[in-house]
Amino acid sequence: MKQSLVSLLVCIATQAAIVPSVSLEELIDQSQAIVHGRVMRSWSAWDGAHRYIWTHHLIAVIDPVRGAGPGFVVASEPGGELDGIGMRFSGALEYSVGEEAVLFLYRTPIGYMRAIGSGQGKYTVTAETRVRVNLKGRGADLNGLTLADFKTRVRDAIRRRK
Repeated sequence: MKQSLVSLLVCIATQAAIVPSVSLEELIDQSQAIVHGRVMRSWSAWDGAHRYIWTHHLIAVIDPVRGAGPGFVVASEPGGELDGIGMRFSGALEYSVGEEAVLFLYRTPIGYMRAIGSGQGKYTVTAETRVRVNLKGRGADLNGLTLADFKTRVRDAIRRRK
């Protein structure tokens, strides 16, 4: 009995760690904003309750594909280092200053904008102006498209969703 309970808990924990694949249409439906932008700076701060550290990334908007205006947005991910304390969270994305990406963002319950689907909502733009998925096996049909073709697919899908 005890061994089967342990096996059951291991199975539940394993299933909880699996992130379901999100289609382009689901990314669009779940996004409050879709932007093509460049990371200008990053910083870590405690959330309002001073329980968790979040790392925030100031994104200069190059193209407000949907739901954002020109200027800047802040994309946030749980985790970071602050006050001698480090926190890491599974599924949290990393951003680099100078990096260019197309982001599918949703508003978290505490008000931060975050990429959808444990990284599936971030498509890095390469030096060759092609998009690269950030999770293996996710969005493979979009991986390697030119930035222009990628944004055309996104805008076409947005029009179909209306």
